[in-house]
Amino acid sequence: MKKTTLALAIAVASLSATAANAAYEDNTFYIGGKLGWSELYRLDANKVRGYDKDEAGIKTSNRSNVAGGAFLGFQANPYLAFELGYDWLGSAKYKRNNLTDTSGIGGNSKVSAQGVSLTGKLSYPLSFISDDLDIYGRAGGMITISKWKNSGYVKTNHRLDHGTKTDISPVFALGLDYRLNEDFSTRLEYQYVQHIHTQTDASPNAGAVTLGVTYRLNSPSVAVPVEIKSEVNRYILNEDILFSYSKADLKAEGRQALDNLLTTLVKINPTQSAIIVIGHTDRLGSDSFNQKLSERRAHTVVNYLVQKGVPAGIISARGMGKSQPVTGDKCNALRDGELKECLAPDRRVEIEVKARNVQEVQVIDQTN
Repeated sequence: MKKTTLALAIAVASLSATAANAAYEDNTFYIGGKLGWSELYRLDANKVRGYDKDEAGIKTSNRSNVAGGAFLGFQANPYLAFELGYDWLGSAKYKRNNLTDTSGIGGNSKVSAQGVSLTGKLSYPLSFISDDLDIYGRAGGMITISKWKNSGYVKTNHRLDHGTKTDISPVFALGLDYRLNEDFSTRLEYQYVQHIHTQTDASPNAGAVTLGVTYRLNSPSVAVPVEIKSEVNRYILNEDILFSYSKADLKAEGRQALDNLLTTLVKINPTQSAIIVIGHTDRLGSDSFNQKLSERRAHTVVNYLVQKGVPAGIISARGMGKSQPVTGDKCNALRDGELKECLAPDRRVEIEVKARNVQEVQVIDQTN
């Protein structure tokens, strides 16, 4: 087989996050919806209980029902996002039975609430469980719109009809986000809205448990500069083009880069050569995390090449973690984003094509 002297090096703009774990790319948008169950709290003063009996023996209605909403998000960096959302917070029906109290109000009442919120979302990957699982918290403000309707009466026989109140309430949420693939993820979340003001003496809080689905809107593709070097039988690809930071799933750009190599790799004679895929990481993060990440990425590349026609018997994967950096000490004085950009050459996948001698071929044949 004719020896090839080609190496492929691809560089992309680095992400701004400085830690070893990250979930999503910078400056991207996403949309989503959610559906679940809500409950209105702090209505005890108005005797709102799910099917309890009050002093007069009158049943009150349940204060729990379906909740849901939709949201639009902007991912500023892998850890921080901002979300604009709409939520239906639920409703509660109840009766005020004490017609002899100082208010003199009685009869049937109903309170419902909805709102539009703006929140900041902080995420952190739970990589010790799964590379695709994040825990997150949201906090911000919600413009709440509460409506109430009362068919009761007062001692003066003036009927209370209905009313609407718009106010601002704090909102908090805690959840888990699981990435299904590059485009879709699912989230399980508990959200709490405090002090939803109404025109009555009721000022409930709203809690909701929801299950949501998120779709990532891909950013426009950017032309990636490609530099070709001469290096005997070794193909070097920067991992930032193959994978999202801290992930082991091939990106579209990564698949294209590997496809460019396939015309050479599929022609390799199985009896004359072997292919070794070696994953490397930069020095950010722990030894254990980087070793496992480099192994997963190497196996991902091997599986992709085999699916595209490279003989499975001549290709193997190996992870080196952060043990073989190529940047030396030139990045030591840098911090944050500059440090990560400087360390980009360390984050690489090397595909080595090694020629076998006659003795090696004989040993392999006998083993098989």
